[in-house]
Amino acid sequence: MPSLKYFLCLLLVLGFSLYSFGNDRPNMIVILADDLGYSDIGCFGGEIETPNLDRLADNGIRYTNFYNTSKCWTTRASLLTGEYWQKVTVGNGLKPETITIADRLKNSGYRTYLSGKWHLDQYRHDDPFRNPLEFGFDTYFGNLHGAVSYFNPYSLMRGKASASDEIGDDFYLTDAISDDAQENIRNHAREHSESPFFLYLAYTAPHWPLHALPEDIAKYEAFYEGKSFAEIRRSRFEKMKSIGVLPKGAALSEPSHQDWSEVNQSLNTRRMAVYAAMVDCMDRGIGQVIKALKDTGQLENTLICFMTDNGADSSTSIGHNNAVGCLGGEAITRDGRPISISGDEFPGDETTFQSYGSDLANVSNTPYRYFKLRSYEGGIRSPFILHWPAGIESSRRGSVDQEMISHLIDLSPSFLRLAGEPVPESMDGISVAQYWNGKQTGNPKRTLFNDFGKSSAVYEYPWKLVSDRANSFLFNIEKDASETRDIAADHPERFEAMKRELAAWKSAFEE
Repeated sequence: MPSLKYFLCLLLVLGFSLYSFGNDRPNMIVILADDLGYSDIGCFGGEIETPNLDRLADNGIRYTNFYNTSKCWTTRASLLTGEYWQKVTVGNGLKPETITIADRLKNSGYRTYLSGKWHLDQYRHDDPFRNPLEFGFDTYFGNLHGAVSYFNPYSLMRGKASASDEIGDDFYLTDAISDDAQENIRNHAREHSESPFFLYLAYTAPHWPLHALPEDIAKYEAFYEGKSFAEIRRSRFEKMKSIGVLPKGAALSEPSHQDWSEVNQSLNTRRMAVYAAMVDCMDRGIGQVIKALKDTGQLENTLICFMTDNGADSSTSIGHNNAVGCLGGEAITRDGRPISISGDEFPGDETTFQSYGSDLANVSNTPYRYFKLRSYEGGIRSPFILHWPAGIESSRRGSVDQEMISHLIDLSPSFLRLAGEPVPESMDGISVAQYWNGKQTGNPKRTLFNDFGKSSAVYEYPWKLVSDRANSFLFNIEKDASETRDIAADHPERFEAMKRELAAWKSAFEE
């Protein structure tokens, strides 16, 4: 018997489009980095070389008030649906009947491609009905599991078949994801040029384990030699001010990292070098994608969005069971060597499996507080780059927008609007496409929420209430974007009202 999802998709096909099909509708690419900090890339203040992302920013718009859900798989669920993840997931995966933006765009005449990490129902990756091809994508290549070795990734798939036979001696996951993405673009131009496309490019980088290519690591080891956490953090903060990506109300928050004199300096220098190498390689892959668009004449009318799924990860220890699970059951390399997960060895090659650590995560999230899994700005605020030559007026290219506040739940509604399709009332997000193309200015007024684990927040600009580890705090983000001053005692009525609002929102998912 046909499923509920079948009938819902059929209604989409039969629905009347607001605009006729055709190549006047933009191609759309979502590039999602994994566990990237707010200030890591060059055009948002970092010292890591990201020339391709920088060029997208120089010819596009950087938005400084863009939010995610503070966790990998929840962000992916919300990005693909335009809804808060609590509504569309069961366990850590999408409900089988979920209609994604890939479903909707495919039924609107788009070709749909996914290159990279899925991480929605990773513990049932052998179930063909949990595969991305069941959620609207025409093609898929990548890792179903959320965290894997970059040299021998567990659950690597091409479509619904294992792609383990594609893992050779020179395999590196970031490069493989980039290669697949650019090949999708070239194949589309050859075989489906009559249709626009949607490409979801979901990198694993720079999520742990800290794995990178030797030549990329060497590029950064000398650079970071002798540089302390505080020094890098201060340098980023000053650069952020100079290039205009630091909100007016942002100060450098109190450090949560250890003093440089109290840590293993050589190990932390190596960790930062490997992490930077991972970001550098990702940026190089993005350059491949841009080149493929140029070579096939598709760059002009392709909308590209870049963001991260959450703030930098503060994990200091992965744990044996978690690491073994990410390796597919054995802590050995392809040639049988043991993999160390102690975190004491210099990371980088496939014989190690370790994380970034809270000290360096504090640097990555400059100037904000805390990290992934938390509802403070360091956990949920993302760098966001929009590049769209045909849709952005030349006078706005290279600008920084510190006014508009948006959330990744807004992406699906925006894509539908640009595709000429109606936005379903079920979506929690709103279309901000009219702000992207300059047809509307200002800031959409609404309330945003976040909740994961023991940390949640409600945001009614400029007010933000954070409930974290059984304590609640009130901030004025316009005046204090770094959340350095709790002002709950100064505004008791607002504080209590926002606490009730957050509690009511959370309780709606418990019924």
